[in-house]
Amino acid sequence: MLLRIIRDLTPEEVEEKIKRFEKELGMSFEKFEELFLKQKLDAKFARAYFEWAELVDSYKGYMEDGQLDYTVEEIKDFEPEQIALLTPKRIELLYQLAVLRVDSINDLAQKVRRNVKNVHQDLQVLNRFGFVKLNKHRGRALIPETLVKEIAFLIH
Repeated sequence: MLLRIIRDLTPEEVEEKIKRFEKELGMSFEKFEELFLKQKLDAKFARAYFEWAELVDSYKGYMEDGQLDYTVEEIKDFEPEQIALLTPKRIELLYQLAVLRVDSINDLAQKVRRNVKNVHQDLQVLNRFGFVKLNKHRGRALIPETLVKEIAFLIH
């Protein structure tokens, strides 16, 4: 089954995409931008330029103020076993993370009135799907944060 997912990228994912552009095109963004703006590159590179520029700009913003704003739309083919892992309780956690401010997994568990161990396990599954990230706060507590803005099941 196909899922259309709109989600924020993590800083690591943005950095990885920037490095992939550098490797594929064999130059830094600054050099690529210079060539592109001087029209020394074919127009077919326009899409790459705008995506790469947005990645670099978002990453610079993250380095300056700690906030990353980069959203992608992905179509993923999920196996039936993977879809089965998206239980109502896990989907509810995604929703609650989007609307609640939480300070830890314990705090989230209290707010959703669930066992901390079960919430932690559910967050681990959602983390593997790339739907949430678990931020370490002062090296101690894990603070869950949703990366997902929208999930749509595509049935053809």
